Amino acid sequence: MKRRGLVRLGCAALAAMPAGARAQTRPARVGLLLANEPPPGVFDAFRDGLRRRGYVEGNSLVLEIRVPRSTFEKEPDLAAELARSGVDVIVAWPVPAVIEARRVTSTIPIVMVSVGDPIGTGLVSSLARPEGNITGFSNLAREIGAKQAELLVEIVPGIRRVGLVFNSRNPGQLPLVKETEAACRQLQLVLQTESAESAREFEDIFGRLSQSGVQGVMFVPDPSILEHRVVIAEQGKLHRLPTMFQRRENVLAGGLMSYGANLADQFRQATSYVERLLKGARPADLPVVQPERFELVVNRVTADTLGLAVPAALLARADEVIE
Repeated sequence: MKRRGLVRLGCAALAAMPAGARAQTRPARVGLLLANEPPPGVFDAFRDGLRRRGYVEGNSLVLEIRVPRSTFEKEPDLAAELARSGVDVIVAWPVPAVIEARRVTSTIPIVMVSVGDPIGTGLVSSLARPEGNITGFSNLAREIGAKQAELLVEIVPGIRRVGLVFNSRNPGQLPLVKETEAACRQLQLVLQTESAESAREFEDIFGRLSQSGVQGVMFVPDPSILEHRVVIAEQGKLHRLPTMFQRRENVLAGGLMSYGANLADQFRQATSYVERLLKGARPADLPVVQPERFELVVNRVTADTLGLAVPAALLARADEVIE
């Protein structure tokens, strides 16, 4: 599927469900509402998770996928159109998509994926009892900001000034920024905070950060960070600035290091709640799930390019090292 396109996938054929699955008079209809096209492998992981639970496209499943060509603000009817399409469950990623889904329906169950602060952003009232029609999976972005800062200090000797890049247009960002700022203060790091969303904006901020003497850059998780991961990696190497991310895809593209949950795994895991909701569970009765595992990924090639010697202890802890 190409970015910025409206994609509609599905089939109205019906096939028998495996033993134990609920009887249906029609295929299950699952909607995916995404603010941006996810990295490669995410759709495959989601389909695989559903397939393992007996839901197969072309037989017992119809997938309705919606991605705005630019932003939800410029396509305000996109989420409503998905809700009107007759889906039984909506899976939404990240915060802006969850907010859009909530705006257009209070009755269709919504499964949020990889939301950093679902309480702080007002999506749920509590993790144990989310209430309303929203539940899903958090990525604990607030808690891992401190760990990411610690890792950056570990790999960059004597670092004191750090850039923090976020997307001010994403309403879920501000709580994460505040938490990361507090963690950096504990480490006696001086922060320069910048907002960016487009490729041009990322290029501009790297120039400003480099000129101001920043020694490393942290990125608050946002779909734009994934979308422009190649540009960001190139700019980091161009300005010789070590970069820290949440997603491994940024490191595969040439960033220095990432620490966080695996997005494809989170989409695969989300199918467990999709199945339960299709079988009649209420979102309010399904607690918000927090990830149990975080990946540390290090790009040793990028470290060499930046003239950084990765500590042996850090390499030993890494789940993946790009050589």
